[in-house]
Formats: sequence, C-alpha cells, structure tokens
Amino acid sequence: MDIGGAGPGASGGPEGVREAGLLRAIGAGVLDLGDINVESLDASLKIVRGPDPESTRPEWPLIQRVCASLCERVESIVTEGHFPLVVGGDHALAVGSMAGVARAFRASGRPVPGLIWFDAHGDLNTPNTSPSGNPHGMPAAALLGYGVPSFDNVIGPDGFFDRSRSAFVGCRDLDDGEKTRFNDSGPHLFGDDRFRNERPEDLADRVLDLVAPNGAPFALSFDIDVLDPVHAPGVNLPVDKGLDPDTVRRVLRRFADHGGMIAMDVVEVDPTSDRDGVTAGLAVELTGVALGTSIVSA
Repeated sequence: MDIGGAGPGASGGPEGVREAGLLRAIGAGVLDLGDINVESLDASLKIVRGPDPESTRPEWPLIQRVCASLCERVESIVTEGHFPLVVGGDHALAVGSMAGVARAFRASGRPVPGLIWFDAHGDLNTPNTSPSGNPHGMPAAALLGYGVPSFDNVIGPDGFFDRSRSAFVGCRDLDDGEKTRFNDSGPHLFGDDRFRNERPEDLADRVLDLVAPNGAPFALSFDIDVLDPVHAPGVNLPVDKGLDPDTVRRVLRRFADHGGMIAMDVVEVDPTSDRDGVTAGLAVELTGVALGTSIVSA
C-alpha cells in the first residue's frame, strides 16, 4: 500500500524485502501468508495534498478496508499464539497491525503491550493538525486515542494502546501539533538528538524500562526512514541527519535481548527510490537483528 503516503512507490516494499532475503534472514518456522489485497484507486480520483480536516480525500475508504482486513488477520495470528511480522507499504497500515495486537491481548484478558514507534516522523498528527493531510502521518495518533475518525472506526474500542507505555525513537521531523503531545506521562520522545550524547544501549534500556518493564511484552513498529537517507535512500519521505545503521543495530539488539517483543512492522521501503536494493537489504538485516535471528558484528 502506498496511497496513505506522500506519493507512489512504497507499495513495492513487501516484494522488494522478500527479494532481498527476508525469509532466509529470519530463519526456519516462518510462514509467509502473502499479501493483503489493496484495491487500486480509481484513476479519475485526484489526491490533492494539503490540510484535510474533514478527512475527505478519496483514498480514505481504501485505506480503511486494508487496515480492517489486516487487523483481523493479525488479531487471529496473535490469538493463536504466533508472532506477526507485517511488511509494508506505507505506515498507515500500522493502524491495522497494531490494533490487531491490542485487540487480541484485551480479548484474552491480558494487559495491552507497550508500543515502540521507531521512525523519523512522529505519525502523531490528527486531521486537524496535519499540514499535509497524509494518512500515513496519523496512525500513532489514532492508536493512542488522539482522535482520527477514519482510523478510529477500524481500531474499535479494544484496539488502543496506553500512552504512558509508548515511546517514539529516532524522531527528527515533528510538526507543531505532534510536539505538543509528548510529555512526562507519555507518549515519551527519544529523538535523534539523544543519540548524539548517549550510548544507543543506554537509550534502548530507558525505552524498555518505560514501555516494557520487568520483561513485559511490547510491539515494535519500525519505519526504515529512521535511518539517514545516505544509508537508506529507498524511502518515500526522506529526512536528513538520521541515524546510522550501526546505531540502529545496537538499539534493536537490545530490544531483542529483552525478549518481550510480540509483534513487529517494517514499513516504508520504496524500491522505486532505492539504490541497488540497499534499503531493502537493510530492512531485511535490521528485522533479523530485532528478532534475534541475525548476528551482525559491531
């Protein structure tokens, strides 16, 4: 899916990541369930970028259907005791994948996991605050209950996460409306500036203490654009001065060592903007590191 983003390209992410060796990287016992159907937007419908406070852009119904389908599938996977790895595609799909996780936990009477959002962007806009109106800038806001009506209908009453147990890591491009949502009680911001003065392992430990204390479960939504575009050019909305691959590896290793991760997204790989498949390759490698199936030297 790429209709939630700033332009076409990310729809090829799943195929590109598969071709880069995802199944080999994450080891045996993995079942590829294939793709969620994404309808084509009617060619006569024009997407006009810019503020969309009433959520009237024509792609919204299609995105809702994709996310609803994904939510049902992920909820079923988690209910059956398995680990869902969702590959995208633009980040709007996280409304479906992450809501499915939360709903499965609530249905079983377990506390909802913590949420880690590893991304160059906050994705904490609502229709009233988003300068671009792009749906892929709103999934985290919806999942934390800030009010995104088109997504709220997909999430339902049991698909929300606890703001106090959510952390946003590596963010460096935040709109004014998003900045106001970070505070001491959550959601918690660990922006890219923190990595200039602190060890990645120490920051990762602090994130885990807030989100998943004492080995509690957590879900990770990982956007490849958290990396600097020098290293990962194949993204739809690149932001300069991002993290380098080694820093991200060190954080993800710490997450893997914790042992509590129960679901993961890897999103926003855009093969049309990539250079010799380097971004898709990094997405594969870093997914393996996060899952503890790939050993990479420091």
